[in-house]
Amino acid sequence: MAVKIDPFTLTPGVAGKPYIDCGIADEIITNFKSSESSKYVYKITGLRGSGKSVEYSKVLQTLEKEKNWLVYPLAAEGNCVTALISYLSQEAFISDKTTETSVTTNATAEGDIAVISGKGSIEVTKTYAENSNYFDKEAVLASMIAKANKKNLNVLVMIDDISRTDSTVELLSILGTMFNRGKRVYLVVSGLSKNIEEFFTTNKKNPGGETISKSLSFFRRGDTREVKPLDKFDIVRNYEKYLGVNAEEAKRLYDMTLGYAYAYQVLGSLYFNKKDSEKLEDLIPDYERTLFKSYNLDWPELTDREQDFIRSFYKGKTGKAKDTKAQMSNPDAYNMYRDRLIDKHFFSADIRGYLEPKLPRFDRFIEIWCND
Repeated sequence: MAVKIDPFTLTPGVAGKPYIDCGIADEIITNFKSSESSKYVYKITGLRGSGKSVEYSKVLQTLEKEKNWLVYPLAAEGNCVTALISYLSQEAFISDKTTETSVTTNATAEGDIAVISGKGSIEVTKTYAENSNYFDKEAVLASMIAKANKKNLNVLVMIDDISRTDSTVELLSILGTMFNRGKRVYLVVSGLSKNIEEFFTTNKKNPGGETISKSLSFFRRGDTREVKPLDKFDIVRNYEKYLGVNAEEAKRLYDMTLGYAYAYQVLGSLYFNKKDSEKLEDLIPDYERTLFKSYNLDWPELTDREQDFIRSFYKGKTGKAKDTKAQMSNPDAYNMYRDRLIDKHFFSADIRGYLEPKLPRFDRFIEIWCND
């Protein structure tokens, strides 16, 4: 019996065959490669499961194939500056090394010149040490990027799922000086909006207790691209193509996803692997269980007031402002929490006075798990 290969995937950053292009990666690649563009920084934002990492990966995999691009993906939780220096130091054009010779022997050498006069076996090895002038990480990085640019190489730094740490702040601060000096260094990050906002709103204290703040204006002003819901016609077409269903059934599947990329992949995978005797309705328990595990990460990150707003929205049923306000204990706060939750990508507001949810079956998640 032939084994069917599921074309859908739940692996973050992997598009799979049913990939639906939302155009963000293509825009970034085109601007970075254009001599007429002055864009050097992009932030890709969206909900968990919206497809941020897929767009990020497309940029990475496309530009690392280009001969005049050096692409370095860094771990958000690692030591970013040290890692970037380590990557660059492995490039052939970094030649500022001094050669040191060390001599080891397993016998006592006689005479003033050990290598010539010694008795027994003597092993001579060469080791490489950084030039002693390389004493500051920022100076090292600036020098390496300058050398790359002289070789007509562009340097692209990438961080997926970025969050504010001492290491990421240090890296962004140093990169900011590179932009100011006109170096051809580029930056692409992906992450939740709230995590990116922390770079601009969080002040830290030094050991003396004084508040300090890193200036990251270039990062704030860099272009932000939100991953929007997938196009409904593309979803229907792909469900027809990869699931072998008619347009009507594909439309029913789309209606259950709301265009949410993770839901699109989850439902597609469940339907592809369903038994012949099973109907779409039979897949709902597994579909909800998978989505709810993701939602369980999003919900605790909301404030109590934001959670209350979402409950009021679903109790109002229509999405209209007046019906949501009727369920709120403080309707005067409607606009504030509406804007916050739009910024956090839980809602869209394409129609005036009306909100649309972005997460499918989120009302069921709240009803079952979040009403105590």
